[in-house]
Amino acid sequence: MSTASSPIELVVADGVGTIWLNRPERGNGIEFELATALRAAAFDLERDASVKVVVIRGRGANFSVGGDLRAFSTAGATFPRLAMDIITAFHDALLSLRRSGKPAIAAVHGACAGGAMSLALACDFVLAAETARFSVAYRRLGVPADGGMTHSLTRLVGPRRALELMLLSDHVNASEALSRGLITRVCAEQELEAELTRMARALADNSPAASRAVKDLIWSADTATFDEQLSAELVSFVDCASSADFREGLKAFNERRPPIFEGK
Repeated sequence: MSTASSPIELVVADGVGTIWLNRPERGNGIEFELATALRAAAFDLERDASVKVVVIRGRGANFSVGGDLRAFSTAGATFPRLAMDIITAFHDALLSLRRSGKPAIAAVHGACAGGAMSLALACDFVLAAETARFSVAYRRLGVPADGGMTHSLTRLVGPRRALELMLLSDHVNASEALSRGLITRVCAEQELEAELTRMARALADNSPAASRAVKDLIWSADTATFDEQLSAELVSFVDCASSADFREGLKAFNERRPPIFEGK
């Protein structure tokens, strides 16, 4: 677990691993230390069999303002080399979140801009307070994107909407983000904690193997043919049907009670 002064704080409890972006005095801005700590936390959760759900949150007033522009300016002419190190660590963290097979929730409040928006969209679920503000932000810096932004936006809203968001739009509020399919749910800010707990608990109660299978199938569906997807579903279904969790699911159904999955 990281210390409270670290740029990332990692908390594991009741099957939920929470990664806190922990630079509130800088709006949880992303720089080298935070990116490398984020990678380490993601790797730790990927390997932790007790963790069934990953949650990403921000300390203070914002989820994250994105890249720490003050740190970028300080780097001066050396920034392109520093950017490579930051982005490599950041991308490693995102790949770990996707690869782990554990459902990931971004719980967003306040600003969610640039790389932070990429981070949120890379998660499987985005829960946002109604006051949250999403901003692609890259165009104002004269750079394209990182963190899979072009992939996520194109997949979620299509190429024309993705171009609009990246080259014409400045901010999207939570209700518009929901209507465009960018996020999963919106709730009142004072209800964010309770709604996040409900979502995380529901996901943690699922069979880990089934969650992994669904996640893999969904995220690969747009690059698979229908035949390929049918074959992948068959393999995944039969694999999960061989597990103790499936037998528990059948038993719980017959006994008219909720199943208790143990990941076996």
